[in-house]
Amino acid sequence: MPKTGKQPRGPIASSAGQAGDPLKLSRSLSLARSKLYAQDLRLHAILENLAHGISLYDRQGRLVLCNQQFLDIYRLPPELGRRGTTFRQILEARVAGNTHVGDDAEDYVADRLSAVREHRTLGGIHRLNSGQVISMTHQPIADGGWISTHKDVTELHNMQAELTHLAYHDALTGLPNRTLFYRRVGNAFQDVGRASGFAVLCLDLDGFKAINDTLGHAAGDALLRQFATRMSSCLGPLDSAARMGGDEFAVLHRGGDRETAEALAASICAATLAPYDLDGQVVGIAVGIGIAVAVSDGNEPDELLHNADVALYAAKREGRGGIRSFEPELGRIGVDRRRLEADLRRALEFGEFELHFQPILNLRTHAFSGFEALLRWQHPERGLVPPADFIPVAEESGLIVPIGDWVIRQALAEAARWPGELKIAVNVSSVQLVRGSLLTTLVQALAASGISHERVEIEITESVFLENSEQSLETLRQLRALGVRVALDDFGTGFSALGYLLAFPFDKIKIDGTFIRALDSAEGAETIVAAVADIGARLAMVTTAEGIETPEQLRGIHAAGYTEAQGYLISRPMPRDAVRRLVLGAEDAMPEAPFEQREAG
Repeated sequence: MPKTGKQPRGPIASSAGQAGDPLKLSRSLSLARSKLYAQDLRLHAILENLAHGISLYDRQGRLVLCNQQFLDIYRLPPELGRRGTTFRQILEARVAGNTHVGDDAEDYVADRLSAVREHRTLGGIHRLNSGQVISMTHQPIADGGWISTHKDVTELHNMQAELTHLAYHDALTGLPNRTLFYRRVGNAFQDVGRASGFAVLCLDLDGFKAINDTLGHAAGDALLRQFATRMSSCLGPLDSAARMGGDEFAVLHRGGDRETAEALAASICAATLAPYDLDGQVVGIAVGIGIAVAVSDGNEPDELLHNADVALYAAKREGRGGIRSFEPELGRIGVDRRRLEADLRRALEFGEFELHFQPILNLRTHAFSGFEALLRWQHPERGLVPPADFIPVAEESGLIVPIGDWVIRQALAEAARWPGELKIAVNVSSVQLVRGSLLTTLVQALAASGISHERVEIEITESVFLENSEQSLETLRQLRALGVRVALDDFGTGFSALGYLLAFPFDKIKIDGTFIRALDSAEGAETIVAAVADIGARLAMVTTAEGIETPEQLRGIHAAGYTEAQGYLISRPMPRDAVRRLVLGAEDAMPEAPFEQREAG
């Protein structure tokens, strides 16, 4: 063979060269085995560190490889992870370990084997009989085998379920929340026609805030939980309840009518009326309930719930623990209230308000000790509007704040014109204390009028304590620091009037007129009236009896030891000009002897 001068290159040359050199061949084979081993280690490391379980099968349904995660997910023994294990063996082991799906084990195995034969792609989230939730994919490959991935998502699934539950349920009581309740009411409307009717009940706890403020939020939370349990025990199988927020609840009463809804409301009132034990503190509570029935009271969720709320408001106005079904007249009342609110705004802007003043009689000197300022509204169309009609609307709308500021400025300015030490008493709403700037308004009015601070009395009712007791008490302390006197009005009619006497050192207590009127007829009224006078004397407080209409009532409260009296027998409220004529003409003594027998004016 002729020589070309070129040497063979590449594998042929290497093989040829190594064929005669056993040592080099051995080294080459050893190097190849090392590379294969290293690759196998890398593959094993990758498989074992995957977040998923992996299983690979050949076309005969035999296992080629799997990782430990796959065995762990289905609780399979190590020997089933060996190469050559059949798919049927793995399925049967899963059935034995209860890590399969469904009640029929044979159907489960047959379905999985059928998917393999038909080269079907599978996947999805499955809850195993063991309780685990598994995300699985089954993907055929070109050589006739298939590869599967498996991931245990039980914790994630449970977390998502918990988050979903929290999104639609109240964390404190476990009841559905407003969002879920609205959805259920909407679904109930969709079923109208195919199923029987339904009604919505709106519930609100009477006196809850007082308990929450007095005993603390933990006690309030415990009360809400106990109330929710009692309420739920009254519901039928188709009913559902919800906590709408705060102390407001709602019930969807399906499969009933107005009559059954009212019966359900009555049973809830009865079940929730019994005393509640709040860690040793026993309290009572009442619930007001408003009812609206589909579709006569509303054709969609917002309208139905609004009308149930209107009925609830009417029930609460009628007294504690009331039940009221919606009526069209109540809707008209709501429209009237909105119109009244608009008129109040106009009245404030155009000066339609005025003050009248009712004298307060000192029972020791038989002379007037001062006057109480009373707000009057002369409506251009309605005439004189009673305070009981417009004050609640003013409080709900917040208009009581600017109206109350106007009253304070006008009352103090008028009283500054009076001679001597005549006092001026001004009623203050709880809304003014919580949402207004009462202290600033009073300081400015005192400075502008020049009246001495000790001649001014601020009268509050116990509702001040129900709104925001701590903030209210702090404002009252600041008022007393100014030298202004503070009186508790309507004493004896509220939730815990005696407790309020301990909470704040009042200068005066005014017993409510209902007790005075009861002197003429109710047994025991005289004892109660005398007891209040005695409490005031022992606490060094002035005691005032209001609502005096007969000489007998006046003699009774005088005998009981009251300091002051007020009422139609003594004098009706009068406009400022009449007051000026009275006091500037030195007519500050009673024009008639009130202790003589005469008819009330």
